[in-house]
Amino acid sequence: MKILIDTNVIIDIINNRKEFVQDSFAALQVVLKEYKACVSTTTVTDVIYITKKAFEDFGSQKQALSLFFSKLKILPVTKKEIKKAFSSPMKDFEDAVQAFCAKKAGAKLIITRNIKDYTLSPVKAISPTDFLKTW
Repeated sequence: MKILIDTNVIIDIINNRKEFVQDSFAALQVVLKEYKACVSTTTVTDVIYITKKAFEDFGSQKQALSLFFSKLKILPVTKKEIKKAFSSPMKDFEDAVQAFCAKKAGAKLIITRNIKDYTLSPVKAISPTDFLKTW
């Protein structure tokens, strides 16, 4: 089963966000071990932009994130997903892109801390904490 890991979960781990890192990391570990973990291409670019301060320099960031993302399937974002996101009833465009990327890839679940923006998603969303409790 494919599971899309949302950008905020990856950032929790890379930036070591104290209140979220434990469950986000544990959820990712379970997905990597028992399922097929994936992210969208937009997650990769967003994470690189947002996590700059967590690294000494761009070289060390590229090396670490290249290794990190090598463990995940990276899903393309195409014009089709963008169009669907624009016409979606979902209020957050970035989350709509994630949702339609997940749907196209056949993902059955999205792990995110931002559940409220995924209520109209075509793919079920669950928090890292709830994922750990139920899966």
